[in-house]
Amino acid sequence: MQTTAGIWWESTGEGEPVLLINGLGSCSASWFRVLPALRDYRVITFDNRGVGRTGHRPEPFDLATLASDAIAVLDAAGVTRAHVLGLSMGGLIAQEFALSHPDRVSSLMLVSTHAGIPHLTVAASAVATMAALPPGERSRALAPLLYVDQTPAAEIARDEEVASAIPTTSEGLRSQLVAAAPWDRYADLHQLAVPVLVLHGREDRLVPLSAGEKLAAAIPHSELVVVETAGHRLFTDQTTTAMDAIADFLARAA
Repeated sequence: MQTTAGIWWESTGEGEPVLLINGLGSCSASWFRVLPALRDYRVITFDNRGVGRTGHRPEPFDLATLASDAIAVLDAAGVTRAHVLGLSMGGLIAQEFALSHPDRVSSLMLVSTHAGIPHLTVAASAVATMAALPPGERSRALAPLLYVDQTPAAEIARDEEVASAIPTTSEGLRSQLVAAAPWDRYADLHQLAVPVLVLHGREDRLVPLSAGEKLAAAIPHSELVVVETAGHRLFTDQTTTAMDAIADFLARAA
């Protein structure tokens, strides 16, 4: 556990490096379902500005700043190139990372994400409205948008328990929303020349599958894998299926 330029990060395991980039309002603890399937890799996690052990900062920042933070974490970890997995807003950061620093990316995994809010058919207004709620109430209000109806309540409660250990403040969530809202590099996605996996839940209510399909169509030679009976939190809804897709892609990309 270390910090670089105020960004909290951690490295575990050995092997080819994989960098995990969190979604909106989430800290690195949320990867607890993913880490066991990546035991053969060196996994680097960190907390974006606004959340977790990095925490909220009063100065404004944009998505390019968040991508630069990810680069700083790789530098501090002594990693030249990494496989990069971005979830939801983390997928936007991963795209910016790969477009701005193509020499630092071995492969790209874009999970439950899109090509930018201007290209998203469902507005982020629901999340923005809920930003003012206390963390526990916010989590319960968002749950119908994040999970499929079949997901056991105990698994949702486990996610909420992990998130509540280091809750995201309303200020931190708003700052991330402001950073992500104007980002748009859709016209540049054709430049991506590394292996790319787009992984999306069939029943994602927050970021519809159509957004994932549009993203995959814009990236040459990308792979689109749709996970059935899965929503936005597909690593909770269908942990084994989702991680099998990640493991298969990494084995080929490595």
